[in-house]
Amino acid sequence: MIVKIGFVGLGLMGLPMVKRLMDAGHDLQIFSHNSVNLETLKHYGAVVAGSISEAADGTDAVFACRVTPGQSCQVFLESQGVLAARRRPPICVDFATIDPMTTRRISAKLAQNEIRHIDAPVSGGPDAAAAGTLTIIAGGETSAMTAIAEVFDTLGRQTFHMGVTGCGVTAKLCNNMISITTHALVAEAMVLGVKAGIDATTLYEVMRNSSAYSRTLERVVSNHFLPRNFKAAATIDMIMKDLRGALDLAREEGVRLSLPEVAMDRYLDAQRLGHGQDDIASVILPLEQAAGVRVGRCS
Repeated sequence: MIVKIGFVGLGLMGLPMVKRLMDAGHDLQIFSHNSVNLETLKHYGAVVAGSISEAADGTDAVFACRVTPGQSCQVFLESQGVLAARRRPPICVDFATIDPMTTRRISAKLAQNEIRHIDAPVSGGPDAAAAGTLTIIAGGETSAMTAIAEVFDTLGRQTFHMGVTGCGVTAKLCNNMISITTHALVAEAMVLGVKAGIDATTLYEVMRNSSAYSRTLERVVSNHFLPRNFKAAATIDMIMKDLRGALDLAREEGVRLSLPEVAMDRYLDAQRLGHGQDDIASVILPLEQAAGVRVGRCS
């Protein structure tokens, strides 16, 4: 039974996930460089640790909710990480969306130290994390999945066990590759239509009631393009990390990806214009600039 949990990474996702776990009765030892969220959770009842290894010490499982492959390696492999804990946890769970090659390397090293590893990227965003309705996409041993199932049920509405370690992040990269590439394609379609003289809102209504409809179309046009809202829910820099992970995996597996390569060029254009920390919807801004139009207000 998972009672005591170490948790590393308290950003937009980690903060509400820890609150969910504490509300469910788990004891939390936490570590993060986010001092504001640490203080919030300290008042919520969590024990603030001075290092990753201290957060891991004596726990039933350690969860990490960071961003990059390097950060995952820092948590699970480096000198002040999980392996440095005096009493190491039997299970480690990584919620980050990273490449499966790094995931398998982490898993192999943890296995040498008799620690089971699950890669479990999540989908749904901060609101779903707060509500406990995340989709969890996991890879790992069946025994580890069974041991952690109750905790996953607290955090998510659905858990998909995709197979061995690395299969969770592989599935998430496939999903994200479609969504990220579609964002760029929708941006191109909207710019083309407006440049050709069509009202942006009317064009959107046609597409959302036709075969072009998708969740991505619904999100990016109504919430971002039309109201000119580029405040980040998912940043250009972050999604480029995911798209690069898919492209790296494709090269590793000998699979050719054409459309994601083009999409990457579009995001690089947005990044070069200084939109790396803006929403993924900012992919439209270089396209508008080149076409001399503006989609949405004042289009």
